Amino acid sequence: MKWPLLKRFCQVSLLCAGFLACAALYLYTKDYTEYFRERKGTLVYQDIQNANGDSLSDKSYITLRSSTGLAVTCGMLAPKQKGKRYPAVVLIGGNAAGKHAIEYAVDVRDVVLVAPDYPYAFRKRYPLLQLIRDVPTIRLALLDMVPSVMLVIDYLWRRSDVDTTRLVLLGYSFGAPLVPPIHTRDGRAAVAVMVYGGGNLQSLITHNVRRYEGPVVGRCVGILGWILLRPLEPMECVDRVAPTPLIMINGLDDEQIPRENAEMLYNRAEQPKKIIWLESQHVRPTNVQLTRTIVQRLTEELLRRDILRPPL
Repeated sequence: MKWPLLKRFCQVSLLCAGFLACAALYLYTKDYTEYFRERKGTLVYQDIQNANGDSLSDKSYITLRSSTGLAVTCGMLAPKQKGKRYPAVVLIGGNAAGKHAIEYAVDVRDVVLVAPDYPYAFRKRYPLLQLIRDVPTIRLALLDMVPSVMLVIDYLWRRSDVDTTRLVLLGYSFGAPLVPPIHTRDGRAAVAVMVYGGGNLQSLITHNVRRYEGPVVGRCVGILGWILLRPLEPMECVDRVAPTPLIMINGLDDEQIPRENAEMLYNRAEQPKKIIWLESQHVRPTNVQLTRTIVQRLTEELLRRDILRPPL
């Protein structure tokens, strides 16, 4: 390569590197609070499609649209008995659950349960090139979960069967880290619950990608996630969940959420807060017994806080 051509190549490379560095710095430092509020807009349309429920609950799938064009699809369970106001739970499920998280809600009664869907179909595995191609779509989809849940809460506020003073914002597994960034932008929940979640997205992403793709890819993807998903980093806002109570439920042998990630998040949070440790690996919808245990322990905590009330 001739010297002038090499010099030009180096100049272009430095320019591209500088541009990428500036873009990364902008993405990392930008305050997204106003963006989330503007993206949420105003609820202008709702459509409810009834599905097969059971003797106690009506099941349906609802579509909500905002004045900004944001659309949210949700699964919903609501008590059949009318004329009463019930507590409501917004359930942010795992990446494979979304709106179908209501299908795994065992032993849940006398509660309006709404599970928003993710606006992106996550893959089971991500080869490196596929991940690079999907990164922009994944990022926008995850950012949209904040205004999407805010829009769902707007919808619940309009329902005559919802007691808006007893709203629970609950995320489990993949959805758990979204709870602090959503609540600190909305603030209407009476209690925030994280089930099998933790803080420090960079180390969480690195840990889980490394399990399948090796340490080098895990480290690279972790750094990329740290830059792109900074608006959703629970470590940066969990201290502002208070004075709303924060309840965390975690597994001692969780292979996806290391104990140190759960503890660092819990230690960063302010009172009132509580962490409950269960002897288990990571939560999965197919593990019905673990789900029953989680529901039982969470029900006990919500009864103490008068979010749930004992049957008459």
